[in-house]
Amino acid sequence: MTRQKVDLTKMFSAATQMSDAELEINNLQAEVNRLRALQAPELEVQIATLREQLRMQSGVQEISIIKIRPNPGQPRKTFSSLSIDSMVRTLDKDGQLHPIILIPEADHFDLFDGERRWRAAKKLGWQIIKAVTMPRPQDLHRKALITTLHREDLNPLDKAEALLKEISEQTGIDTAEAPRILSTAVRRLDYQKRMKQVGELIAASEDKQNQVLDELDLTDLEKSVFKVLLGIGLNPGSVTANDFRMLSLFPDLQIAIRESNLKAAHAMVLQRLSAKKLGMDEKKTSKFRIEATQKVVEQSLTLAETQELVNQIIAKYVSKPATNTDDKRLANIMRGFKKINLNKIERSNLENFRQSLQQKLQEIEAALQIYKDN
Repeated sequence: MTRQKVDLTKMFSAATQMSDAELEINNLQAEVNRLRALQAPELEVQIATLREQLRMQSGVQEISIIKIRPNPGQPRKTFSSLSIDSMVRTLDKDGQLHPIILIPEADHFDLFDGERRWRAAKKLGWQIIKAVTMPRPQDLHRKALITTLHREDLNPLDKAEALLKEISEQTGIDTAEAPRILSTAVRRLDYQKRMKQVGELIAASEDKQNQVLDELDLTDLEKSVFKVLLGIGLNPGSVTANDFRMLSLFPDLQIAIRESNLKAAHAMVLQRLSAKKLGMDEKKTSKFRIEATQKVVEQSLTLAETQELVNQIIAKYVSKPATNTDDKRLANIMRGFKKINLNKIERSNLENFRQSLQQKLQEIEAALQIYKDN
């Protein structure tokens, strides 16, 4: 069935009186969720049209910057200095092209969208900033999450933590338990070769999602986690394989992601530089890992170059066991024993074979005693 395209501009034709448009906003958000799940390019075009309509209708206000506070439900917790400085240059050169979106409170405004512009404006020393306002959604964190989820510059750690918070809020599952519950379910369905069915549910209706999830081998808790992720257009398999892996990174790598724009894929490669792998204490290992991370960031190494750097460090500090010709020969003999079919050997030969083995066993016992004495 072809779904009729919803024109966001028409739905917000009375955007300057948004306090009277609760129903339209709910309908809009449902359509936003659908388009986000499909990653439909027309969504961003329609949102841009909405902003322009608000501007043309004089819906844009000039708000004092000191009255604006960051959204407590904002999924994006990290704003790198590079990102803010880039926005500072843009605002300084071209001015503010798009209004930020605020939620009015009693004595202040909460930011819904545009925190980077707000931070940059503060850094420039601006006193006011252009904004439009909207009523506070009942599920603020979910709507803020959907707004930022598919942006390429969303910090992978912020994304993982925001997903954990959303799962916890929607299901009551502790944030420490959610990754384990999800990974256990995904592994089971992978083994059953049924994760492909789950991936196909991203663009399906909620009824279809519920129907298929009920047919799968999932506990109630697992099912509830899957529903949350599918509801915001994410594949549970991808979340556990990519997003939640960020949470197990070494602290120094997490800091590098937040503050130095280290890419997630590069961080996973650098994660190989562990104390166990290098055979040294964590303090020394951390020093090598931080130095390698700085080189990756400062020289903008590619993923392949990062892998080569890590391989070189491992090769330098991990001693390879010395090869022993006798050990290899013994391994070959043992493999040969396993292939012998004793039922096809004559009795006289078996007797000779047993005597040879008994003699060799005595020699083995003597050799082991020497090792024990030493």
